[in-house]
Amino acid sequence: MRLFLLILASFLPAAAWAWFFRQQDRYEKEPPGLLLRTFVGGMMAVPAAIVLEEPFRAAIDTGSTLTKIVVAFLVVGLGEEALKLLVVYITAYRRAEFSEVADGMIYGITAALGFAAVENLLYTLTFGIEIAPARALVSSLAHGAFTGLGGYHLGRARFAPEGAGWEVFLGLITSAFLHGLYNGLIIAGAVSPVGLVVFMVLLYWGVVRRFGQAAAQSPFRPELENN
Repeated sequence: MRLFLLILASFLPAAAWAWFFRQQDRYEKEPPGLLLRTFVGGMMAVPAAIVLEEPFRAAIDTGSTLTKIVVAFLVVGLGEEALKLLVVYITAYRRAEFSEVADGMIYGITAALGFAAVENLLYTLTFGIEIAPARALVSSLAHGAFTGLGGYHLGRARFAPEGAGWEVFLGLITSAFLHGLYNGLIIAGAVSPVGLVVFMVLLYWGVVRRFGQAAAQSPFRPELENN
């Protein structure tokens, strides 16, 4: 029963966030089956992240603050975001359903939330169900925001072949930097609970702003359809 409750506490919030962000697509909602596939892909990326980070475990656990921050940016942030964006590329990027810039954000967020669900389960198994609300409200949203903002550039790459490589690089750097910054601020103790809330509000504002910019580039805009 305890394991069942931990699974619910880890996966239900992630699924709810995925549904919420799917609703932000103004013109063409993504098919649930492909979103589920992307979500599962994000879940499957967690073992790869564990393997990637294992050689740096001692530095993460007992290194100096500076060492931990460097690892947070160059190993955890860069590695996890690369894996999540790779999931999007494998599961959705080349599919016909990926039909507008905003889809890069939708699938990026979905992959990130699959990743976050498994990560949250591992944390609650270790530290107890008491941390589940914070993981659901903060960590899951943070994961989704990091990869969603990177996914914006992945969406642009899909429809701008001439600059595709640059857009993919910019998406990876954006999501990795934000992920590393989030972890680094916590590691350094440089942010209070109120500061963390402010950081999350700014992240969410950034995601909403990018959704608006992506919608402006959509081929499904009514003003384009009437031309």
